[in-house]
Amino acid sequence: MLAHELLDTKALMSIVGIGVIHLQNMLMVYDRIKMQHRLKPFAMPFGRNIWLAIVFVLFVCFGVKDVLSHMDSIIYPCKSETYISIDSLYAYCGLPGICGKPLACEGQTALIQGDTDYGNVFDKTAYPMLPYQKFLITNVEHRKTMEVWVDSEGSEAVFRKIAEKRACNPDGPVYVKGVLVGFDMPIMGTCYRDLKLNLTAATLISYDCDGLLPKKTVTCRKRCRRNETAD
Repeated sequence: MLAHELLDTKALMSIVGIGVIHLQNMLMVYDRIKMQHRLKPFAMPFGRNIWLAIVFVLFVCFGVKDVLSHMDSIIYPCKSETYISIDSLYAYCGLPGICGKPLACEGQTALIQGDTDYGNVFDKTAYPMLPYQKFLITNVEHRKTMEVWVDSEGSEAVFRKIAEKRACNPDGPVYVKGVLVGFDMPIMGTCYRDLKLNLTAATLISYDCDGLLPKKTVTCRKRCRRNETAD
């Protein structure tokens, strides 16, 4: 993604605001030094402009870098667009974590491969009263899980994919790409830190049929049609 696609107005305003505050502090210090050492009048404008330029550039540059690092960062195992298992994600991110302590993976993008738990799919069509929409994916042994929360925009297409896959050929892995979000999970008097995945578009979920893995599209669709004919 390009920088201008990632930086929103609030982020830029925050960066500029921090820069202005530090500029004011620097100028107050400069004025104090000037008065104490009785600097010549002609030295003040030059020095003041230099500080203005240096401080502003530093804070804008480092501020933008910080925002970009949080908004477009992908966890290391997925850097080459590699989909990792839930087991690998648990090991890399250190799950389960300590309650109340943010995990290093939080806020970063992950590409995960797992199996859809069709018994834990919750969308507005089937459950209109729920305030959220999500589904569950598991590892091969079905012992480790990851909740995938789906944004409202485009959610119908996401759950349509899941329903079509279940009706056509429920076996086989699902591939999802989204942002990891941390949360505390109290259980029977104890608590630990866990992660969920935020899915923002239907193009970020695939069953080898479309979107993320286009090379297998024809094979998958032919297999699906054969199954429908047999039924």
